[in-house]
Amino acid sequence: MEVLAVILMTIGLIAAPVIGFFYPSWRSMNGDEFSERELYGVRAAGIGVLLITFIVSQLIL
Repeated sequence: MEVLAVILMTIGLIAAPVIGFFYPSWRSMNGDEFSERELYGVRAAGIGVLLITFIVSQLIL
């Protein structure tokens, strides 16, 4: 079970910066800008993914 929790946290640690930082940067390079409100939402979603994976990994243990 610990291995599953570690894998889940690894996925969360990789997904959080991808969603919160790299996706908005990639989208702006393609010419689609986020509004300030959308940018806050996307960054909050990145943090939320990390928090959810942490909570689920704690429930697994």
